[in-house]
Amino acid sequence: MEQIGYVLKTMDNIAQVEVRRIAGCGGGCSSCGGGCSVPSIVISMENLIGAKKGDLVEIKAKPKNIIKYALIVYMIPFAMLILGISLSIKFLQTQNIANYETYSFMVGLLFLAVSFGIVKIIDRRIRSRNETAMEMIRILS
Repeated sequence: MEQIGYVLKTMDNIAQVEVRRIAGCGGGCSSCGGGCSVPSIVISMENLIGAKKGDLVEIKAKPKNIIKYALIVYMIPFAMLILGISLSIKFLQTQNIANYETYSFMVGLLFLAVSFGIVKIIDRRIRSRNETAMEMIRILS
């Protein structure tokens, strides 16, 4: 997946690039007439091509890494929430505690909070290995 980005700032070998997010509908506003506004995001990435402030650059996404990161960000919290609810339902039912569903949901939320810490640790490890999901390919103008 290729996108075009606008270089806002460069520092050493890092560039801050503004990229227009792709809308859920595909971004073809003329086809649906919805007129949705898609905000831009600013990402920092390695500047291996020597882009300067004001350059338009082509950015290529690495699908393997994007899928891996999406699984980490979405599936770990979801799995921890379900695990927390399931384990606490079984435990609280055996203890004959009234309102075990409510308590189980609260335990699930606690597991969800713990999962955010796990995701943050994984994110730090990925960042320390310099794994990237996107890279600048070439300068367009």
